[in-house]
Amino acid sequence: MRKLATVLALPLFAGFIWAQTEQTTRTETTTTTRDYSGTLVDANCYKTHTVNRQTSSDEGRTTTRTETTEKTECPVTTETTTFGLVTPQGQYVRFDDPSNTRVVQVVKNKKEWKREMEGKEPIKVRVVGMPNGDLVVVRSIQ
Repeated sequence: MRKLATVLALPLFAGFIWAQTEQTTRTETTTTTRDYSGTLVDANCYKTHTVNRQTSSDEGRTTTRTETTEKTECPVTTETTTFGLVTPQGQYVRFDDPSNTRVVQVVKNKKEWKREMEGKEPIKVRVVGMPNGDLVVVRSIQ
């Protein structure tokens, strides 16, 4: 009787073992790209965007004077190797090193950008990239 019970129980336990599904861990990485539009600048000499506000009171009247200063004294040149972008809102975005290399290659291939650089004109671009800390990894630039 004991042998019969063992023989009948063995396939039952084997079925439980066989029915175990293989467990795998699946990791999905979500990368978010953003569009940035603005003026390409030389990141090595770019200054800052400043806003000064002065408030004064005179005979019960309060006057606030706001002065905005944008310094874009660093247009890109054909020798520029590190780039940044200044958006119309004044946000400054820096590119990582591989992205700077990519931008150098694009600049070399775009004749109209070379003409604008030689004339010290601002170069308006659209960049698709991924934020990575305080830098942006450029996917494409137009």
